[in-house]
Amino acid sequence: MRALKPCDGSTSIAALALLLLMTAVAMGEAFLLQGALSYTARSTRRQEVEFSLQAEAERVVKLLARDPTPGADCIQDPVWEKLRDNVAQGFVVTLQDVSSRLNANWVQKDILQKTALADLLQPGSTAQDLRQRREDKGLSTDLPREYGDLIRKEAIARYFTGYGYANLNTTDEFALRKLYSIRTGDHAGAEVFHTRWQDGVTQKKTLKRGDVKDLLGQDYAELYPFMNVEPTFNVHFIEPLILAELLSLSDLKIQHPALAAQRIIEARDHLELTMGALQGLIGAAGDNRIYQYLGVVTWFWRVIVVRGSAQLHVTVARIPSDDDVSPRFSVLEERYLP
Repeated sequence: MRALKPCDGSTSIAALALLLLMTAVAMGEAFLLQGALSYTARSTRRQEVEFSLQAEAERVVKLLARDPTPGADCIQDPVWEKLRDNVAQGFVVTLQDVSSRLNANWVQKDILQKTALADLLQPGSTAQDLRQRREDKGLSTDLPREYGDLIRKEAIARYFTGYGYANLNTTDEFALRKLYSIRTGDHAGAEVFHTRWQDGVTQKKTLKRGDVKDLLGQDYAELYPFMNVEPTFNVHFIEPLILAELLSLSDLKIQHPALAAQRIIEARDHLELTMGALQGLIGAAGDNRIYQYLGVVTWFWRVIVVRGSAQLHVTVARIPSDDDVSPRFSVLEERYLP
């Protein structure tokens, strides 16, 4: 993992302090000099706090990467116990799965039209409205701003996210086309890709890892891993409502979906589920598309480190790999709140 960087705000404050100090010397104003020195001291303290928060966040990400069971993520993993290791130094650390929710940028119409998840939309809003918004305005991680008029306010925070990979088997086709166009800048190529993707759907083919490179073609380097075929939701952290409704999708033909959801919820409280165990709880064949939705790995995490009144929010992505043995993480965002 790359080193976490200080926020730009600290640099600006330090530069301002230096400017004030130079002005004070030139003017011989003692009170201004005193104020500048005080400002510099505060800036130094803030920078020290920032670095301490960043070091703690990096510690947590390294723990994620050292998971002894990297093929699955759950609350029994060592990282959860070690979040409290530095409480004596004043750190309070929270770890959140931010990808095992409905991604407002990717979610298919059927998910919202054919299940009770439609109730998460604002009155009068439809799944088609959501699709059209993405087409008109693009993709965004700022859900309240871009989708707040379409999705209920209380639902955005609990059930939706803007973080996650686009699974080629389960993402809305026009969202895939939009993502292709954004990543490559090739609108004509996006249309060609869309046609190839539709041909695969017509053949009712579920893409596997080995198919991704062929489908993405010469733009694979620009599109992967943003597009892949990894299961989207980690059943260890998914909201029970989303889990139950996904299992109830009629097209998937899951036998006893409510019972399957109950079994998963009960098991995850005390067990780390493997994909094999998950298939046993659901009871559907291994090639069922439900396993494109439901898996046991978290792809995007948020680490929140608090010390006193200062907070650092770090969002990291796990990079997909063929072996699932040596997970790698990449820092996407760092947000410091003094």
